[in-house]
Amino acid sequence: MTVGERVVVRYRLPQGSEASATDVLGMLRSRDEQSLVVDSAFGQVTIPRRDVVAAKDVPPPPSRPGPAHQRVGVADLELLMAKGWVAVEQSALGAWLLRSAPGFTGRANSALPVGDPTLPLDRAVDFVEKWYRQRDQKPMFQVAGPVDFDPADDEVGAHLLGRGYTAGVGHAAGERVHVMTAPLAGLPPLTEQSPPVTGDARLQPEWLMAYGESRTVVPGVTEGVLTGSRGQLFMSVRDEASGRIVGIARMAIHPGWAGIFGLWVHPEHRRRGIATALVSAIAMAARDNNMPSVYLQVSGDNTGAVAFWEQLGFTRHHDYTYLAPADA
Repeated sequence: MTVGERVVVRYRLPQGSEASATDVLGMLRSRDEQSLVVDSAFGQVTIPRRDVVAAKDVPPPPSRPGPAHQRVGVADLELLMAKGWVAVEQSALGAWLLRSAPGFTGRANSALPVGDPTLPLDRAVDFVEKWYRQRDQKPMFQVAGPVDFDPADDEVGAHLLGRGYTAGVGHAAGERVHVMTAPLAGLPPLTEQSPPVTGDARLQPEWLMAYGESRTVVPGVTEGVLTGSRGQLFMSVRDEASGRIVGIARMAIHPGWAGIFGLWVHPEHRRRGIATALVSAIAMAARDNNMPSVYLQVSGDNTGAVAFWEQLGFTRHHDYTYLAPADA
């Protein structure tokens, strides 16, 4: 179990109780050799280690109607995804997450304003701006909302626009990023015709070289982000003739969820089922690890990629965009 994650703990009750054991569900506040401390809906619960029967991380709770992969709320899924792409430096402002990984992706170099920053909004934004400028970075916010949302309708987005921020400019992701989800059961399985896919829990130099064929690699920083999750798998497909890697994808491992990052196929090897095989391999690994839902993030400008994911059964869960000062 991981501190800060949502957990369920079954523990023994004192002799003479009506039941022999009970469960508590909430966020794991702390853990040591003597006890677990869980923040539940009914208050903080301290559980002696000797009384614990079973314990595990669990996915975010449902907050809206629909199939399982769509029921999780926008804020909860954003926080989950942030754990799948961890910046090399992170700091908390209340529930807000400040992230820095200089030169490598907007997700790892933006503030995620989800929840209560514990400061009035104007002072919270001041704090974020100072934090980034202390690191010689422009302040940038990743603001999320429903599909096709207008940042002006979001409390933080409206405040930033009022301070002269601009939405959807100055970043390679374009105006809007789609967060798409799918049920594991709906993803295509590997078949005898699928190209062989290899999975590695460690980031290998050859995988990183393939990653760098389509993206900027910042030595030390990129490796830190790619390996920063609580668990990840690096999938690859090799060309049979040359033996070189021609397709890659990264899988982030969460309680109940798998994340897909960095799917890429060499241009000379596209339309051969490699991308689908990589997704199928991730689905197989997710099934082995009891992760029934899958998420990914794709630029709304990349219509070809959006169509590919839709064909595999992914649907839009929500969108996000980046807001930065117009003069940054």
